[in-house]
Amino acid sequence: MTRRTQENVISVLLLAVFGGVLWLCQDFGPRARLIPQPLAVFGIALTLIQLVWHNMGRDTAPAMEMISVDPGAIPGEGEGRPREERTQEQLGRWGEAGAFCIVALLLALVFTAGIFPAVFLFTAGYLILSGYCTPLRGLTYSVVMTLAIYLLFVWGLEMQPYHGLLGAWFGRNGTVY
Repeated sequence: MTRRTQENVISVLLLAVFGGVLWLCQDFGPRARLIPQPLAVFGIALTLIQLVWHNMGRDTAPAMEMISVDPGAIPGEGEGRPREERTQEQLGRWGEAGAFCIVALLLALVFTAGIFPAVFLFTAGYLILSGYCTPLRGLTYSVVMTLAIYLLFVWGLEMQPYHGLLGAWFGRNGTVY
């Protein structure tokens, strides 16, 4: 089977999957269709564009392969076996326990403060404390990300967010009970 035939078979299978999702979501209510229906339509459109591009866009073989590996660039001390242990540099100072603590911290923030403060605090803390960004840039990214999530869920999908355990202490006008 040629590469073009393989690509066409996969594209037809993707069309069938997206078409099935589109057909199944017709039984959903209007709010339940908000996510799967646009994704299925978008997937069908992209798959059709891919089919046209693959079959009519190129008459000859592609000028280069998608993945090209230079065998001389691979060091020979591994003797062909993958390394199973992680180095201390890969794990960092805290190792895997640190990764579990980060996930536990995010969950604790969501349960206590709610989703929006948790997203802001977690993103800002991670970006600033990891040294990935300067404090101003980390805060800017965090505000933009929190605002994007708010606009998507509260304004776009009209969903009520989880306000956390501390949300019960605050009234509608922000006063503490």
